[in-house]
Amino acid sequence: MYKPENLIIIDKNHSKITEKTCVVSAQADVLKTIKSYVIKAAKKQGLEKTTKLIALADGAKNCWSVLLALQPYCQSIECILDWFHIAKKFQNTQEKLGESFQKSLDSIKWEVWHGHVEKALNKLNLLLDNWTGQNVYSSLQKLYDYLKENEDYLVNYAHKRETKQTYTSQVAESHIDSLINQRHKKDRKMQWTREGAHQILQIRALDGKPRMGKS
Repeated sequence: MYKPENLIIIDKNHSKITEKTCVVSAQADVLKTIKSYVIKAAKKQGLEKTTKLIALADGAKNCWSVLLALQPYCQSIECILDWFHIAKKFQNTQEKLGESFQKSLDSIKWEVWHGHVEKALNKLNLLLDNWTGQNVYSSLQKLYDYLKENEDYLVNYAHKRETKQTYTSQVAESHIDSLINQRHKKDRKMQWTREGAHQILQIRALDGKPRMGKS
């Protein structure tokens, strides 16, 4: 959570958040704890009834639920499906399907980038209608479902970039990786109880420092 003025442009490809508030929870309490943390973090960053919020998420339903908990405390909230995760989704699909699908996927990605959601979904539907192989069909269907389920949160990313508005969380991803993934991924072979993970994450969130990342 950070104020717009705390995002500093370093150069064409890099920016830095100079001051932010990080919150994280591993509690299995139907999102009660994380919602409380997010509201407190937003208020710490200056949230008021007149604030216009921009909120980014990776598309998980629980993320939208957490972000929308801020609605009663601000003037407006614009929820956006984060471009960083959209691009990763297309990249993963491309790697699974191979070069023969690159042109088609690039075309669909271009439509999403420019906010042409219906055109992107129609192009994906055409691909689905013309492929019966299980692996190909499954990969395309997952991409379609991801975009369709988050249709309300897709924006004109090209316009956002041109007008220097927020549309991606990429600048924060290295911090997220060091805060959570490096210690809690299954392949790190570190065993945590849920309560133990929750406590260590609170310490690491408090110790969080601004990182530089690509804008």
